[in-house]
Amino acid sequence: MEYHYSDLCIPTDHLLNGPYASEYAGHTQYMVPNQEAEYEVRASVLVDGGDRFGVSAVVFDKYEELIWMGNQGGHVTSYYGPAMQKYTSFQVHESEEVRDIITLEQGIYALTKSTLRHQIRRGIPKHTHKSANMIDMQCLYQVSTTKLLMGGHQDKLIDLDLTKMIETVIPIKEEGCAVLRSGGGSLVGCGSANGMVALRDIRSPVSAEHTFRAHSACLSDLDMQGDLLITCGFTQSGGMPVAEPYVLVWDVRCLRANRAPGEGSWSLSTASPPLLLHFLPAFSGRAVALAGDGHVALLHVNAPDSADQSVFQVDTQSSLCSVMDVSSTSQAIVFGDQAGHLHLFSPQHNHEPVFNNFSRATEFADQVVGLPYVGFNDTTFQYSSVHLPALATGSKWFNELPEQFFKKIYRKPKPIDPEVLKSMKMQGPIGYAPNPRSFKRNQMPYIEDTLEDLNASKQNDNKYNSQPIPKHYQKIELRYNKHGPNDDLEKCNKTGLPGLEATLPNSYCNSMLQVLYYTMPVKSTLLAHTCAKEFCLSCELGFLFRMLDTSGGAPCQANNFLRAFRTVPEAAALGLILPDRGPDSRLDLVALIQSWNRFILHQIHYEILETRKKEKELALLANSPPKPSRVSTKVNRSLSTQVNGQYTVEEYQYTELEFLGPATEFEQEELREDGWTAREDVIIFGTTDYGGAGDADTVQVDNHELTNNQQADREESEISQLFAIGRHQLNRCLKCNKEEGRESVVLACALQYPAAARAEGGEARGGFLELVRASLAARRSTPAWCDTCNRFTPTVQRGRIVRLPPILAINCGGATVREKAYWAKGTQKEMPEAKRGGGGKPCRYGLHCARPGCHFKHPDRPNSSQAGSSKSPTQESHCVLPQQLLIRLQSDGDVIINDKCESPTEPHTPNNRADKHKNKKHVTTQSEEEYTLSAAVICVEDNPKNLVAYIQTTPAKDVEPVWYLFNDLSIVPVSAEEVVQFGAWWKTPCVLFYTSSAARPAPLEHPAS
Repeated sequence: MEYHYSDLCIPTDHLLNGPYASEYAGHTQYMVPNQEAEYEVRASVLVDGGDRFGVSAVVFDKYEELIWMGNQGGHVTSYYGPAMQKYTSFQVHESEEVRDIITLEQGIYALTKSTLRHQIRRGIPKHTHKSANMIDMQCLYQVSTTKLLMGGHQDKLIDLDLTKMIETVIPIKEEGCAVLRSGGGSLVGCGSANGMVALRDIRSPVSAEHTFRAHSACLSDLDMQGDLLITCGFTQSGGMPVAEPYVLVWDVRCLRANRAPGEGSWSLSTASPPLLLHFLPAFSGRAVALAGDGHVALLHVNAPDSADQSVFQVDTQSSLCSVMDVSSTSQAIVFGDQAGHLHLFSPQHNHEPVFNNFSRATEFADQVVGLPYVGFNDTTFQYSSVHLPALATGSKWFNELPEQFFKKIYRKPKPIDPEVLKSMKMQGPIGYAPNPRSFKRNQMPYIEDTLEDLNASKQNDNKYNSQPIPKHYQKIELRYNKHGPNDDLEKCNKTGLPGLEATLPNSYCNSMLQVLYYTMPVKSTLLAHTCAKEFCLSCELGFLFRMLDTSGGAPCQANNFLRAFRTVPEAAALGLILPDRGPDSRLDLVALIQSWNRFILHQIHYEILETRKKEKELALLANSPPKPSRVSTKVNRSLSTQVNGQYTVEEYQYTELEFLGPATEFEQEELREDGWTAREDVIIFGTTDYGGAGDADTVQVDNHELTNNQQADREESEISQLFAIGRHQLNRCLKCNKEEGRESVVLACALQYPAAARAEGGEARGGFLELVRASLAARRSTPAWCDTCNRFTPTVQRGRIVRLPPILAINCGGATVREKAYWAKGTQKEMPEAKRGGGGKPCRYGLHCARPGCHFKHPDRPNSSQAGSSKSPTQESHCVLPQQLLIRLQSDGDVIINDKCESPTEPHTPNNRADKHKNKKHVTTQSEEEYTLSAAVICVEDNPKNLVAYIQTTPAKDVEPVWYLFNDLSIVPVSAEEVVQFGAWWKTPCVLFYTSSAARPAPLEHPAS
């Protein structure tokens, strides 16, 4: 770098008239290469303004493949790659020359005599810093990513904070600071023009650690590498400064305040007096010494007596070579002279040098596409290949067709003739009917779309998209920066609650992780769980919850949990592990998150039981009683029934859990007696023969007989105590009337939608309460194997609820289009059941026939008009969830569900069961539980789709609960009305958590700000 000694009245004529100036004056860049030289010229360019101004600063970019140059006229130009292609060029000051340039990640800083200019690499100015303390600035040094140190020919250093643009003045005793260099440690070398060198600790730069005189007259340049310091300069001879033809090497570890002259240093001789010095970063103990006449020598610093020096010459065209810099890879060296030229050198056999080992891509301007050249007599040119220029906003060319003409759609087929449907006879799945001859042969079987139809469909599309998706529901691409500002994150989350980052694969489960974290009984169970298993999801969940507790509102990542989650073979078998390239846009997140909910509850249950089993084994080996399990006192250890929130003495025993995946396709399409499809995830615990055969004291489990005492020893986990729905399932063969019963437990209740919701054009009956009731007390007809009949026979399966859980987890289904439309239909009136075919042969299944549209004769069924009540049932809204549920378990196993707003004297029961409850006076309420909606996971039908969670928290005692929307890092408060409304087209419920009063969460310790 040039240090402007002419301003200090130091003559510089000797730099131009050295003994080697005449020898190299006539050489060009195409001179005969020297065999001893390690570097040779690759490119030489005349910089912008080089005809008037010389190069005053040059530096390699630390982040991109760029070279930055500043000249004496205040202009900065950058060049890309080894070919030195001009990238950007801009003016930083109107008259002052550029003294120094440094590169940061966000741009460059150019220093002039009195200003500091910040510009991005594309040339756009960001900030200009001026100060009364900046008088004659000379050099820059980057302390950190947010701090700079500036020095000059003045008795002070300036410490500048780049984030706040606040400067701190550091007074120095030396006569200015012309050079600032560091060897990578905490010491930085400050060289003044009078030959003094001060070593300062960058952590406390106010006082110098060591100060010594390197040269008697003037210092030209210095550089540091580790503990080595090299200097070059001038000595006083006859009252005039004379350039020293050697380089001094100092070992900073040997410097003492009272040292003798020359102690701790040695010299390296050069052919020409060096002007600039620079260590090679990629080599230890190698340095470059540049003379003013362009003579360059590669020195071995650690070998002072070595005569093996690689030398080469820079063609300066008889001008002063004033600046130099070495790339971080040491594959390129750039020189600048007063004639306005930049010279790039690289090793002899390296024709494509790289400036940085890990450079990022440089942003270039878009290429301007010009019009093709066409001859005047060319008759084969297609003028339609030339694109028309863009018009102003809102304007269109006349030849542009409407958008609907470019959509790929299929023709709509004509509906089937009603005469064909009347005369059709079914043979299995195929129907046969005579041709009514109502249309001609080869007639088009499609509906012709007229202009009126297109306009009507366009209006429907506009009406469908009239409700935009709110911004806080959409997928947000944010990353938490640990070392910098997070302004965008603070705008998305002002609640003080910690969020979860979604930058890792399988982060779709963040919403369910937040639900489990704010479900206090589950959270306390997982925090208390410890085991020695390598990949235990319960341990990883407890670690994640503890990290969320101690984060102080800062976002967290579920790295450990997701890493363990990918190792579980059951998760891979269920299709819950997504590829690393990211989720597919066609992925059904609704079904995926419900499968994940079932899986995680069963996985935690089994891990807790496995840990408890190992603890018992260790306790037996140690001849000590087993360690008591950590179970909340609010939940009884046995699966007993509840009456008004209290557990009765009668206990419900069951055997070990067995995880079953989603129901098979055959089971999903089975129809129940009352028109409801069976979609349920049942966990079978055992099978008990109630047909009279077998011993009454034994229970058959998977073809193995266990005594009642052995069955009682089967333990349950804290998860099954919280979520398990105990049921007794009775199977009755319609041929021989043999009945078999088995006990089962469901951890997550899957909603069963009515068959009308799946049929084309059908209308669903009942509302959400009827969905829950039909799902809890499932009843269906399905073919099953009968041991008595020795074949598959029609079997009626009826579930009887024997236990209600403290937390009711509901999977809302919604996998099909009709089920999703069920939530957007609004208020629906209950339609009377269509009459079955009344003539002909009687149906062999009678009242238990599950086939829709059966043509055989069936016995009369009671309808709504025969129920004995003239009052129509309450019209329920499909798109509104109840905030509270009151579930009553009858002594006959039936379930009665009321919304809290309904009258308790009018229970919500199906119409065909009204007389049943009215006539059976002996039926009593066995247990009753009041549930409150505490969490909900919904799918946002956006592009891409997104999963968010509504969670209810209690900030403090005697304070109303608050609902929050958790969308990864975005957390915003929402109203209770917004949580239960699902009438919008983009909003689909997935998982619901209803919590009873016994398992209600406690207030948060740190309320959100």
